Amino acid sequence: MDHFKQVNDTYGHPAGDAVLKTVAARMKECLREYDYIGRYGGEEFMVVLGDADYETAVKTAERLNQAVGGETVVFGDKQLAVTISAGVAVAENFAALNPDQIVMAADQELYKAKATGRNRVEVCRI
Repeated sequence: MDHFKQVNDTYGHPAGDAVLKTVAARMKECLREYDYIGRYGGEEFMVVLGDADYETAVKTAERLNQAVGGETVVFGDKQLAVTISAGVAVAENFAALNPDQIVMAADQELYKAKATGRNRVEVCRI
């Protein structure tokens, strides 16, 4: 999530919790029943798409971005704007790769998305 620390610092941790729950629910609605989503860090989620080609991965990431940023998160009388930056790594030969390599590649793309303006998707093939 982009600038999540500002939500906690400005509105408090209960607002941050509401944002986390809402973002997770919106993202989960965009996924297939056999995909996985989990919180990976303070403001990061990891999504694992089973049997997804490059086009499916890109479209899913873009759908996630739109689902999260498409409407505000309501917290009490506040309307909180929330966006995400996504880093996607498509493993074209999954069996030949160590899972850590895939995560590292996705993380590099995430940092690229944040460095180039946030609220965007960056993708690589490995």
